[in-house]
Amino acid sequence: MRVLIDCRMSTWSGIGRYCQGLVRALVDIPDLSVIQMVAVGAVAPSDAAESVEAHHHPFSFRGSLEFGRIVRAVAPDVTHALHFPTPRPVGHPLVVTIQDLTPLVVPGVMSSALRRAVYRRSVGHAVRVADHILTPSAYTARDVVRFFPHSEARITSVLLAADDFTSRAAGVVPEWLAGRRFILSMGNTKPHKDLPTLLKAFAALGDDTLALVLAGSDPGDYVASVLGDDPAAGRVHFTGAVSDDTLRALYVGAELLAYPSLYEGFGLPPLEAMGFGTPVIVADAASVPEVVADAALKIAPGDVEGLAEAMREILGDPVLASDLMRRGIARAGELTWARTAEQTAAVYREVVG
Repeated sequence: MRVLIDCRMSTWSGIGRYCQGLVRALVDIPDLSVIQMVAVGAVAPSDAAESVEAHHHPFSFRGSLEFGRIVRAVAPDVTHALHFPTPRPVGHPLVVTIQDLTPLVVPGVMSSALRRAVYRRSVGHAVRVADHILTPSAYTARDVVRFFPHSEARITSVLLAADDFTSRAAGVVPEWLAGRRFILSMGNTKPHKDLPTLLKAFAALGDDTLALVLAGSDPGDYVASVLGDDPAAGRVHFTGAVSDDTLRALYVGAELLAYPSLYEGFGLPPLEAMGFGTPVIVADAASVPEVVADAALKIAPGDVEGLAEAMREILGDPVLASDLMRRGIARAGELTWARTAEQTAAVYREVVG
């Protein structure tokens, strides 16, 4: 079976992890022949698969037309769009992955009413023309059905994995962190990531030996806008852009990962951290409980004191930390890209059959 996969976003965060992990696992399935459609100049996810280049941005109308031309030229048995951009005109059979519906679900993520309308129309088009729809969690599948009820009979949820990332060697933590104890989180300041809850919980710990490291770019006065002149603000550090090797080192070196996000289509960071044996705390919200199962501490969404107390428990109880480490590694071991790829290939076979 020849499968054309849209890998134009393989270097992006989030969806890039999905693209790389999925493609590298799909090429090991004997009855599949994978063709990667990659952005011009980009490195393809797998050396073991054929590649074709695309020149236009995947979100542009020209990108959709180019996608359609490539589908016609390649003539695959099935095409897989890893995000809502689809080929125009559509060459069936077509599988589409809807990663999440954040702009429709979370107020403030996309403030422009016009942009939200365009986004909803684009996702609606993808849902309408797909022969089958994949989502990275059952929670996201329910969201898709809520907004697009006609899609229910064509949806399959397939959990993602982190083993392609966690199996690689870690680098070293930045020099300014060497020898320091730190809590790790992601430095995304979008509303649904709920960094204010994390910052306030970190301040409530009152432990001046601990730093809070946020993997991402410093937006300026964000920390001060939340914590004011609290001394804890001086122990919060954004890393700036980091390589995968450095991110691995941060996971390995952290006392714990705190992930209070209120909405995720899947949420890879908790699973990545668990794969390295790092204790994890998450908000009991959206898809993340599906991902972590019983291998992480869960707090009520937006609960500052609950998060602070969960961090105190892990930091102060080596037995609990060790138990979370063991359970986290086991959970990460259950969710592999080989598993994701085989479940995805089963959908390809169903669509082609």
